[in-house]
Amino acid sequence: MTETPDIIYTQQFVAANVQYLDYSEREEAVDLLNDFDLETGESNIQHDVDENLAGYLGYTDRKAATKLEDGLTGVYPTFTQDSLNLTHKQHHELADKIREAQKNKSMLWQGVVSFNPDFLERAKLYDPETGVVNQRAIKRSVQKAIPEMLKQEELNVPETFWWADVHLNTNHVHVHIGISQTKNTRPLKFGEPKGTFQAKSLKKIKSIVHREVEDKVSRKQDINLEKKIDELKKDVVDQLKENLQQQQQQKMLEQIWHALPKYKDKRRWRASNNSYDFREAKLLIGKLVDDLLKTDLNQDYEKYLSAIKQKDSDNREKYGQNIPDSIPKKQKDLHDYLMNRVFDELREVDAVSTKNNFSERVKWLGIEGNNELIEVLSKQLKNTKSDITAKKLKKEIGIRKYYVGILIKENKNENYLDQISELKEKGLKNNVQDYLINDLQEKYRLGVLQLIPRNKRDNDNKTEYQKLVNKHVDVSQLSIKKINEEIVAQKNQYLDEWLKVVKNAKDPNVQIYLKNQGLENVNLSEYVDLQKRIMQAKLAIKDNNKKYANNVSLRNQKNGKLFKQLKKDYEDLKNINSKIDLNQTQIRLNQASNSKNVSRQKNESKSLTKKENTERKPTNSVSPRLLSKLSSALTSVKKEGQERINALRRNLDKEDDFEKQDRIDEIETETGRSMER
Repeated sequence: MTETPDIIYTQQFVAANVQYLDYSEREEAVDLLNDFDLETGESNIQHDVDENLAGYLGYTDRKAATKLEDGLTGVYPTFTQDSLNLTHKQHHELADKIREAQKNKSMLWQGVVSFNPDFLERAKLYDPETGVVNQRAIKRSVQKAIPEMLKQEELNVPETFWWADVHLNTNHVHVHIGISQTKNTRPLKFGEPKGTFQAKSLKKIKSIVHREVEDKVSRKQDINLEKKIDELKKDVVDQLKENLQQQQQQKMLEQIWHALPKYKDKRRWRASNNSYDFREAKLLIGKLVDDLLKTDLNQDYEKYLSAIKQKDSDNREKYGQNIPDSIPKKQKDLHDYLMNRVFDELREVDAVSTKNNFSERVKWLGIEGNNELIEVLSKQLKNTKSDITAKKLKKEIGIRKYYVGILIKENKNENYLDQISELKEKGLKNNVQDYLINDLQEKYRLGVLQLIPRNKRDNDNKTEYQKLVNKHVDVSQLSIKKINEEIVAQKNQYLDEWLKVVKNAKDPNVQIYLKNQGLENVNLSEYVDLQKRIMQAKLAIKDNNKKYANNVSLRNQKNGKLFKQLKKDYEDLKNINSKIDLNQTQIRLNQASNSKNVSRQKNESKSLTKKENTERKPTNSVSPRLLSKLSSALTSVKKEGQERINALRRNLDKEDDFEKQDRIDEIETETGRSMER
């Protein structure tokens, strides 16, 4: 790619004046005798413009800058839509039009098309050895381009006229253009005609001139690239249609069908529909298209994007580095086009015998989609005046929030499995690795059990759950009412063993583990001591509550210092956990952008135990944007954690948070069932 673009177009506007005609014809720029010669030649051109009017017209066709072409009857190098070189009569008529425009206070648009010498040489319009320039080809290209630009600006009216001159007096051959109107037809702005042109109008003149001037080989390459882009787009669309016929996609379409508003005119099922009642269906189809573009359609889709990037690169070489990236717009256009093809397919879906599975759609929509829809529903709820509608919206918002919580937990569990896989792949096989893998497996197992409602856990699960809670639960969630010496001893033993292992910073397993846990920059000894202090304070408070049950004043006196220290320790723990959450979120963002995730997930599925494989639920790959939502969710979790801390300080004998959450989950589950009914 050359640093200088093939062609540049700049434009400004002023009030119309004959001076610009004189300026374009000025003597130091015009040569009438030596056609195509860049280096020598003078002519005795005589202007028909008064000295008082010597200006832009005279500048554009000045002798030292332009050269009259051989074989033409005109005596002026200036050209217009109808003539390649003006005669005296035509020149007089042009000057009269400019005077009329000046009298009527019309705009004068002054433009310059500048060519890169390398481009003209490649296009075989310039010979650097002889200095010959094919002016006629350049003029023809401008004659072709200007009408299109004027049409774009709604200036293609009889009042509009233009003229131009090819200038050869600089290193870059360039064309000065003047555009005006004998009587203004442009909209007025602040009492004057609108002067600015649209960016696409300025782009149009560059593209047409370039297209007309470039050599046949280059033009053929451009045409072939355009054809390739169209063919690749068609391939993506054809692949979509084939995939929609698969049983799995048909099942999804049937569920999406239930989410569609039953418009009388189903032509309203379009990607451009942004109404409230259409939002869920639109999000679901958008997700379906996104998933297919990442999987079955990905190969053709990437080829399509690559061709678009090549076209952008070619355009920047032709027109300059300020040419914007067209990828985002092309992606959105294709995405909307594919969504509309899915809507077309949905009109053919027979959903009469298909059960309306609301919870399945909610889960499938994922964290990001549900959060977006919750925002839409919340706005509806705020604006509704109907109690029945409000009740329905509250239920739907509640069930969606419930499933978002479930999905966040599932993603957290998925992250544990990713960490296990990475340790096995990149770590050193030794006792440290075995310990750390077991630690992560236990945390994963606890997460699985947390997803099972309490009333559905069997006795073995309940025993296992309590054992894992005592070992791995955050000490801030251990209630004073249920804490005891045995729990503290188990937790202390775990913390001592854990610290002994993770302090071995030279072991590659420890390095991987700490990085993935977000603990790289945490003082581990202080972190463990802090947790131990919190548990000891809770034990002491519980002991005082029992010992001084009949002496409230003395109990408060004994517990006062403990409360004060506990408050400080909770703040310190909150700060550390916030840092850990932030580090883990960033790690997951990095993992999401790593193309090796797919292969790693395949490897990990082979290495999981049979028990883990049966318990692991299928989840969608985590996108960077989804993780942004997850980060917000983590922030929300931290805020809720602080609220729990405050509540604990007010009443430290309340029940265990995990059991409370179990009952909340049960209530929300029943809410979800009522929604489905």
